[in-house]
Amino acid sequence: MTRPRIDDSAMAGFTLVELLVAVTLVAVLTVVLFGGLRFATRSTDAVGRRINHTAQLAVAYQFMQRELGDAQALPASAGSPDAAVDFNGEADALSFVALPPGELGIGGFHWLHVALEGSGPTRRLIVSWEALPRGPETALVSAPQPSILLDGVKDVAFAYFGVQDPNQPLAWSDQWTERRALPQLIRLRVTLADGRRPPDLVVAPRLAGPPQP
Repeated sequence: MTRPRIDDSAMAGFTLVELLVAVTLVAVLTVVLFGGLRFATRSTDAVGRRINHTAQLAVAYQFMQRELGDAQALPASAGSPDAAVDFNGEADALSFVALPPGELGIGGFHWLHVALEGSGPTRRLIVSWEALPRGPETALVSAPQPSILLDGVKDVAFAYFGVQDPNQPLAWSDQWTERRALPQLIRLRVTLADGRRPPDLVVAPRLAGPPQP
């Protein structure tokens, strides 16, 4: 009885061509998987940055809402009932009198200055404090360093709602200076460096009082 002959080439393992094909397939799969991993990593980083910026924006809005809500209607000239209040509102900057946050450890009324700092498409919204002297014997305390409210800002726009003219109704304006009362409403509109525009912040100062011409 003759045994069937076994082909020795079938027992020889992979050929060089087969190995090259396998290595090539592994390399292609590695490149595809690595590209997907890099894309997922970049997406995760972008989402993380956006979440952090959103949280920073929420903190900035909370600060502005608290401080603007407590803005003081102090007369710029003591002893004059018709004097303008200490409030200077411009389209791109705002200065008003309020009490700084308690965690800063500085007492007394202070000027709070809010404005953009820097140049180019990416700037920062900065707040700084300046002690407000009241009387010749007032002891001035050193103000803290300016703080960053929000970075990555392209532009800000303040607007003020109140009586602009005694013969005109209440209306919005991009300026509020030399007035005998605080504006009824203050609006902050922010444009971020990436072009996004968060919802406007609108605050009603508690000491605004009745509309004044």
